[in-house]
Amino acid sequence: MSKNHEWPPVPGDFEVKDPSHCVAICTLGKKLEVSCECAIIGTCKTENIGIERVIINVISNPNIRFLILTGPEVPGHLTGRTLSALHKNGVDSKTRKIIDAEGAIPYIENVPLEGIERFREQVELIEMINTLDPLEIEGKSIEIAKRNPGPFSETAMWIEFQASSSESRKPRITADTVLLPEFGTVFDYSSSLVTKSESHSVITEHPTPIVVEVRTSDSGTLLIGKEG
Repeated sequence: MSKNHEWPPVPGDFEVKDPSHCVAICTLGKKLEVSCECAIIGTCKTENIGIERVIINVISNPNIRFLILTGPEVPGHLTGRTLSALHKNGVDSKTRKIIDAEGAIPYIENVPLEGIERFREQVELIEMINTLDPLEIEGKSIEIAKRNPGPFSETAMWIEFQASSSESRKPRITADTVLLPEFGTVFDYSSSLVTKSESHSVITEHPTPIVVEVRTSDSGTLLIGKEG
């Protein structure tokens, strides 16, 4: 590691263990107590800035060669599946949208394209999405560490991270929004009144409308964003 930089460069909800270790663990929507050795373990809850932080902290440490993707998927954001799509497909060079991503706003705007490609080349992604058993995660970490190919062939890539202040990707209310489906209420954006409910609402128009579907289950009510 460079003496001129402190690793990891981007703060977040994580614990640094052994920076020389080859395994990083991302537990998505929930902190999990995993006691095995690893370089870093932490959560990632958003399909844009959260993933950007993961990328930057990985490519600044060439020792990390495996990324275990585990813990509960994040409803709506689908951060795990979005990160998997990024690793498999990369991003569109013009729109910076993650190719074939399922998350609501899957854009990587604050990491250069060469940083994204470096991430995809440097680490092997181990998918264990929705696995919550610490012992199972520990076992997988120990198993893959035995395949450590050694540090990545290129030196650490340091990127100055600053989330974009652009309004282009920020969700904004442009149609009626369901508030309490069980009571048939909706927020009318044009009048700012609570009125009769609708089945969906459009919350952004970039690059295409994103429709929020309301789904109910035993665990509660979910708002699921999909491109229209």
